[in-house]
Amino acid sequence: MKHKVFVSVLVVASLALLGLSSCASGPKPTAQMPQEEPTTPTETVQPGVEQKQPEVTDPSKLPPDQASEAALAAAVARAEKSRKQAFDLEVPATFADDWKKAEAFFMTGREKAQVKTQLSYIEATQAYTSAADAYDELALKALPLYAEARRQEIVKARSDAVKAGADQLLPDQLATADKVADTAQEQFNSGEYYTAVASAQEARTRYIILKTGLDAYAVQQEIDRRDFAKYDAGNYSLAQQKLQAAQETYDAGDINASQNNAEEALLRFRLALNKGREMNASGRGEAASAERQAAQDLKANVAVKSDFERAQAVYAEAEQAFKAEKYDDAADLFAQAESLFADVKNVAAEKRARALEAMQNAQQKISATEDAAKKADAVLEGGSR
Repeated sequence: MKHKVFVSVLVVASLALLGLSSCASGPKPTAQMPQEEPTTPTETVQPGVEQKQPEVTDPSKLPPDQASEAALAAAVARAEKSRKQAFDLEVPATFADDWKKAEAFFMTGREKAQVKTQLSYIEATQAYTSAADAYDELALKALPLYAEARRQEIVKARSDAVKAGADQLLPDQLATADKVADTAQEQFNSGEYYTAVASAQEARTRYIILKTGLDAYAVQQEIDRRDFAKYDAGNYSLAQQKLQAAQETYDAGDINASQNNAEEALLRFRLALNKGREMNASGRGEAASAERQAAQDLKANVAVKSDFERAQAVYAEAEQAFKAEKYDDAADLFAQAESLFADVKNVAAEKRARALEAMQNAQQKISATEDAAKKADAVLEGGSR
């Protein structure tokens, strides 16, 4: 109210001033006063009261709401699951170009999700959904190929186990593995992807365990045949225990433990066998060295030089094989060198014996000659008297 009174007083004063001016200067053309634009009444801002902001409806400027967040979370979960399944089915290797396209959708979704607006979340959801669709399509294409690859792996693993003697030595265990393999094939046929993969892996592992255990048994037999257990009794005994445990855990269904036991049994039997080979070769080397020294004592390196040098060459080859840890080769070469040194030793001994005999015969002749000379001297001395 005070404001309106103030404006009225101001207008009256202005008009009075205009009237006085026109009286003093005479009549003048009437000037057109500018028309005032109608103004929108303004509300009086009350102290401490916030102004009402205009409502924002642009999704590119709004923060994500609960609905867009939920939609994005669901799309991400589906895309990640589909992506993993496609990856497990070896899609990146089988369909490399199509995999890259699906990955492009996935990466776009990831980038869009970094921007915290409703619009960006909607776009991210769309990209993740496109990625999931692409991954699923590729998985369907790859599944038959993957299943066939797993089947071929199982066939090979079974063949290896049979070659090692599983059908003869472990028929019950082989039948168990066959049953698991059949189950895997049925699951692949019915589209039970993850259970089929697990069953296929179990079947293959069972065949591998049988092959590994039978390989360990074969090494044990070689150790026994060559009487090598005495050279590494600790590893040999532990290997026996692990081989027994491998069969027990296999029958109990503890595949991981069975595989570990079978692998350790094979490792320790091989260590024992290798130790036996090393000690055997070392013994052969000592025998060859003894024959070599005996031949040298008889001067065989001089008496039969060429044969001695041939034996020496084989001995040097045996030493190189031993240093290279080719113990069986070294043992064979040492045995060959031993035989050659023995031969040259015998030849040298025979030559020595013949030389001694000749010397003895010569000495006897000399002695006889000396006796005859003495007798002749005696006769001559007697005749002169």
